[in-house]
Amino acid sequence: MTVLDSPEARFDPRTILNLALPAHVLVRLDDGWMPAWLIGRLHCADGWIALVQWIEAGGAERTVRVPAERVLVR
Repeated sequence: MTVLDSPEARFDPRTILNLALPAHVLVRLDDGWMPAWLIGRLHCADGWIALVQWIEAGGAERTVRVPAERVLVR
């Protein structure tokens, strides 16, 4: 198990709130961790949501919202 997979790691929203946008981050997707841009952050009733953007291997640009817990500051 790596530090990135550690179940005891606690999310601190200050890690994304203190960043100037856009910011380089790592985002955890189904395929694992990949580099991305954090381009927005939203506070919802159930916590923080991160708006992230990356370019897939085929060159397509993807923009999605993910739980902020899945974002790691590089």
